[in-house]
Amino acid sequence: SGASNQAKSDGDAATWLPKNKSFRCEYVARQIAVKQKYTLWVTQAEKDAIIQVLATCPLQPLPV
Repeated sequence: SGASNQAKSDGDAATWLPKNKSFRCEYVARQIAVKQKYTLWVTQAEKDAIIQVLATCPLQPLPV
């Protein structure tokens, strides 16, 4: 929603995750796909958060 997007601003997985926990795996997978496509960097804190989220859904595919 618009309010959620404003709350997120430009936050990454280390600073913001969706309140809907069932959507977090898909959200993080999308972030990874975008960062991979555009060769964007990831901070250590973001990497740690991504690993923690994806540990709960090891079969989550990355979007194409």
